[in-house]
This record gives sequence, C-alpha cells and structure tokens, in this order.
Amino acid sequence: MIKRIRTAALLAVAAAGLVAAPAQATVQSGSGTIGDPWVPTRAAHVTCQTATLFGNYTAGQGHSDPIATLVQGNYIGVRYITSDHNSADVFWHSTGKWGFLLRDCFALN
Repeated sequence: MIKRIRTAALLAVAAAGLVAAPAQATVQSGSGTIGDPWVPTRAAHVTCQTATLFGNYTAGQGHSDPIATLVQGNYIGVRYITSDHNSADVFWHSTGKWGFLLRDCFALN
C-alpha cells in the first residue's frame, strides 16, 4: 500500500513538472522546414535591378531551377545565408514563395 502511494506521488510530481515548464520558442528551436510554426526570417529587400529566385543552390555549382524574377525593392525575408556566403534561403512575401537568391542582390533592413 505504501509503495502504491509513493509511486502515485512520484507520478503526480513528474506530471506537474511537465505542465509547469512550457517550452520557450527561440530561433534555435525552428526545424528549418517551411511547415514549421517557428521559422524565423530577417527583413530584407532586393538591391539589384532584377534578381532570379532559384529552387536550388549547391556550393561550388551555384544556383539552378529558376522560380521567378524579383525586382529592386521587393520585400523578402532571409532565413539563412549559405556557409559559402554566395546565396541565401529567402521568402518572397508578395507571392509566398521560398527560394535561393544571390547574396549580392539583397540587403538586410
């Protein structure tokens, strides 16, 4: 009987601890997927007269699979800049499209 009470008390304390400490949303908690509810982006705008939004980017090979052409002043969100600093994964707010954009063609706001 005492063993059951002790087990029940431990389970109650463990359950209370789970409820009392909600997870905080941080930049690091995003999974990096489009469907993730927390995908942080930094505000930016296109600086080149025209810039192509691409579906893929591979370091050393470059951009491939053009999606659309953006013009100077288009508002975008930057999720990340590639490790070689030649491209960035961006969200084009006007159309809801994600793609890769040449790093030299945008500036962070």
